[in-house]
Amino acid sequence: MWRIELKHAVNWELKMKFFVLPELPTPDIVESGVWRRAIVLDGRAVAVMAYPESERTIVVEGNFENREWEAVRRKLVEYLGLQNPEELYRFMDGDEKLRMLKNRFYGFGRAGLMSMSVFEGIAKAIIQQQISFVVAEKLAAKIVRRFGDEVEWNGLKFYGFPTQEAILKAGVEGLRECGLSRRKAELIVEIAKEENLEELKEWGEEEAYEYLTSFKGIGRWTAELVLSMALGKNVFPADDLGVRRAVSRLYFNGEIQSAEKVREIARERFGRFARDILFYLFLYDRFFSKKTELV
Repeated sequence: MWRIELKHAVNWELKMKFFVLPELPTPDIVESGVWRRAIVLDGRAVAVMAYPESERTIVVEGNFENREWEAVRRKLVEYLGLQNPEELYRFMDGDEKLRMLKNRFYGFGRAGLMSMSVFEGIAKAIIQQQISFVVAEKLAAKIVRRFGDEVEWNGLKFYGFPTQEAILKAGVEGLRECGLSRRKAELIVEIAKEENLEELKEWGEEEAYEYLTSFKGIGRWTAELVLSMALGKNVFPADDLGVRRAVSRLYFNGEIQSAEKVREIARERFGRFARDILFYLFLYDRFFSKKTELV
């Protein structure tokens, strides 16, 4: 058993709300407040589970070795957004609407990621194209169950997102059998053939954007989602309808604004914390945007 000691309070229940289908292996599973999934370390899938001991202490268990703890810890802090949020909170206090979001979702802290690997992030973004997030997660769970890593530990099953090799072995027809359209399946297989995708994290935003949009079927929305939620870049996917709804409700009395206008608001008001604020907007739109007491 290991522990992540935090300098700030975290609202674990709120963090877990980001997993909209907690009972399905997307590959994340959340049961009774306990998060779990398989993580790849040096080519080996290991079981990892995490849960709060207190609002400042996260307990971590798994079948990894002591020497692997620091690698697991780094992955969890980045993936779950457990970095110190003090600067973010101070920034949000300077804007009336952002201060409201901070207070309503206090303890959510910093933004996490939607994937443990760049390939997982690109594949998930492709799956999400032009369908609801819930439907996309159901499709992802089918793919994970059929082609992903599965680790059993302490009587529980832990799932990992399929590796590029597993997707290439599954092929287009295998993905089609999980419910993907032919074009999405073909595109994910095409991406799976690429080498050194993890290096995209070290690329500049423009360079990574150009690379992603060089694939037929990856447009601005998909590329910006990957940049923000898989690569951790401070990019704001303003073409996302949920983001446009949230910004429009907060700043324009619900009158839906264009993506360019929302992008302008992000530049002017969100600055270097645009990616963090994006997660608050997702939460606001996904779970609370109809509650009039928030505005």
